[in-house]
Amino acid sequence: MKVKITDVAKASGVSIATVSHVINHTRYVSPETTRKVEQAIQTLGYSPDITARNFKKGRKGLVGMLVPDLSYTRSTLILKQLEEVLAPAKMHLIVSNTKASAHQEVDQLKLLTSGLVDGLIVQSSCGDYQQIAPCIPRDFPMVFIDHPLKNCPYPTLFVSSYTALYQGVEDLIRQGHTQIGYIADQAHIAYSIERLDAYRAAVRDYNLPIGDSLVAYAHPQTKTAYFCAQDLIEKKCSAIVVSNNSIALETLKYLNIHHLQVGTDVELLGFSGSDWYGYRTEKIAQVSQPTEEMARMAGQQLLEQIQQPKACARTTVLHSTYIPKKQEREF
Repeated sequence: MKVKITDVAKASGVSIATVSHVINHTRYVSPETTRKVEQAIQTLGYSPDITARNFKKGRKGLVGMLVPDLSYTRSTLILKQLEEVLAPAKMHLIVSNTKASAHQEVDQLKLLTSGLVDGLIVQSSCGDYQQIAPCIPRDFPMVFIDHPLKNCPYPTLFVSSYTALYQGVEDLIRQGHTQIGYIADQAHIAYSIERLDAYRAAVRDYNLPIGDSLVAYAHPQTKTAYFCAQDLIEKKCSAIVVSNNSIALETLKYLNIHHLQVGTDVELLGFSGSDWYGYRTEKIAQVSQPTEEMARMAGQQLLEQIQQPKACARTTVLHSTYIPKKQEREF
């Protein structure tokens, strides 16, 4: 038979309310009484009913996470870190894949904010908060990560890779590369714009051609990066910069099929947090992002909002680090 809170109260000689205060830390209870209650809990093997407790508080014990692509290795790192942050608070994570579609993002936001979860962490595929504002209840606990949305009234955490990517392109130029191609992803996303700006600034500062002929655009869901890589190789690019991990994998796939060696036939500058299609990472210059730190901070900020719901438009910026290909590194 399941042990109830009434059994604990009877065994410790106190009221049910006192047992509740000891468990939930909602009121001062003397050390002696606390020891009696804790001893009774241990002896009887009592486990509080988290579902019932959350119900009384109007909570579900669930946090939602919207991601644009579950195939990203980086998404896995974020989810793993979030689960570690949420677990001590007895919160569970449910994940929704928007497939980088603003339309699907709106639909899933409507569903999740209708009472399914206590809060949300969002990797948005939109450029402006006004695109999703109508479907978000006022003061609903939310944190946005990965890129800042215009007009966003919620906490936002993102990683700036401008300086690190600039340093990476600069390193390629100093190695003697003059035909450096770039494969970009969604043009309206803030981090995509920043990364492309860094590439263009570096080649401009070293008086290299910065026309659009060496910039190719790939969509993460359509696997067009393979053909972008083909186009840049045909244009005699000796180095390619890729703007995210899914693009990197498609680029490596093209190079592998056509027997082109990274580090010998073509140099590659990408972002850490990928399985790199089986390639040895020391052959690839990388921009290392503090992904797990961002996820940890996002989880903590969301828990704070769930405790005291209040929208706050604070922005936290973390910074990437450039790692040359010959430098040893840990992942």
